Amino acid sequence: MKKRIINIYSLAFLAIMGSLSACDKQLDLAPEDTTVESEVFQTAASAESALMDVYNKTYEANKSTAYSIGDVTTRLIEVTSTFSMALVSGNLLTDDYTPEKIWSDTYSAINVANVIIKSVPDLGTYNENLERQHVAEAKFLRAYNYFVMLRLYGDGALQGKMDGLCLPLQLKPYAGTEFVSNNALTRSTNSEVYTQIINDLTEALPDLNDEYDDDLETRARATKGSVHALLSRVYLCMGNYQKAAEESAFFVNNSTYRLASNLRSVFPMSGGVDVELDEEFIYAIPLTYNGGNHQFGTHFYPYYSKTLGYVSDDYLGKFTETDQRKSELIWNGNPLSSYNPGKPTTSKFNNNDGRDNIPMIRLSEMYLTRAEALANTSGKVQEAVDLLNAIASRADAAFVDYTLSDFTTADDLIDRILLEREKELAFEGIHRYDIIRTGRKLQFRNEDGVYEDVPADRYVLPIPKREIDITKGSLVQNPGYL
Repeated sequence: MKKRIINIYSLAFLAIMGSLSACDKQLDLAPEDTTVESEVFQTAASAESALMDVYNKTYEANKSTAYSIGDVTTRLIEVTSTFSMALVSGNLLTDDYTPEKIWSDTYSAINVANVIIKSVPDLGTYNENLERQHVAEAKFLRAYNYFVMLRLYGDGALQGKMDGLCLPLQLKPYAGTEFVSNNALTRSTNSEVYTQIINDLTEALPDLNDEYDDDLETRARATKGSVHALLSRVYLCMGNYQKAAEESAFFVNNSTYRLASNLRSVFPMSGGVDVELDEEFIYAIPLTYNGGNHQFGTHFYPYYSKTLGYVSDDYLGKFTETDQRKSELIWNGNPLSSYNPGKPTTSKFNNNDGRDNIPMIRLSEMYLTRAEALANTSGKVQEAVDLLNAIASRADAAFVDYTLSDFTTADDLIDRILLEREKELAFEGIHRYDIIRTGRKLQFRNEDGVYEDVPADRYVLPIPKREIDITKGSLVQNPGYL
């Protein structure tokens, strides 16, 4: 089965390149040649090849800064790269390459998802149940990619500003090869984008599998579990704690997903090809899908090389010496690197060529999401404490379980859960958004070694100037960059 998955990814380019056109004038382009497109969707195998291109484009969109920005812009990392200071301090220019590349790569994934969503019902001639599954997978991926964008570009999206401007909702494949400025989409509100994400996930849920025959596919393709997990993450960012608690409840006593006793089995040392996915993963981009040395290359996360910086003393000081997250998952990285020699880095990403499994959603996050949501809706409750204890005790054999009496107020419990999220989910692209959604301050260390607040109106990236120029101003800039 693993060999078949790899072949699907390599076939995806052949299938899609024959049926899709690309243009550098906006987002990405939809199919021009409907005859070729109809051939793509005549069989389940060729349609699945097209679907795999959405998975691959989601990987491409989450390479490099798009993923690592969730951590390197926080106090988890001591940034030493002068080149990266504009990013971490919130001083990016509107024509900076970083927001432009994230924007274009993510919309590329969204556009091919749109092709699947439109073309499979219109042109598909294979098993109807499998057709619905393929559309559901594409809706999950469209929702995932829109949520990535919402957190990065939505003005106040993580701070309850539902009328703030977010993203243009491109829900149909781009038609034609020529951009027409008066047809350009405007930015929808945060509320409208959240609603679209939730609708996509809700519509996808009935037609997705609980599991696949191959365990790798269960953790690397959209399932009912990955929908519930993403919904819980979305609702948490909206501050809808009741719904976040309901969605994360799916994972309580769910036999498909299990916490590993040893964190090294979750993040094994990678030889660069075919690294297993632990049962803790709900959704991940596995190395197998990346195709090893002959296909899609490196993820470009800066951790192993320490080119951007190293793990901060501020973060390391939050652990006991017996905690696996320090003793097992922090190391010195590349011994031959001239960047920050002798300084610590995470070994969650440990392959010297940047070929590792990429965690997108893990079971431990769901435990902590439910704990936080319960504490916010029901106050000090035993289940929230039990879920916190499960994560903390798994990591640290010397940990002594908390009791309800250890917390004076619900806020005390919430603070401790948020600390556990920071310790557990560090370097998995989440911490920045936890800081913003909970009303804390993003900070960076300036040239004098002093922590300074990032301006609050720079908590989001600028809308790329190129996109504003192309639309002749139909897309308006985020307020902090005007």
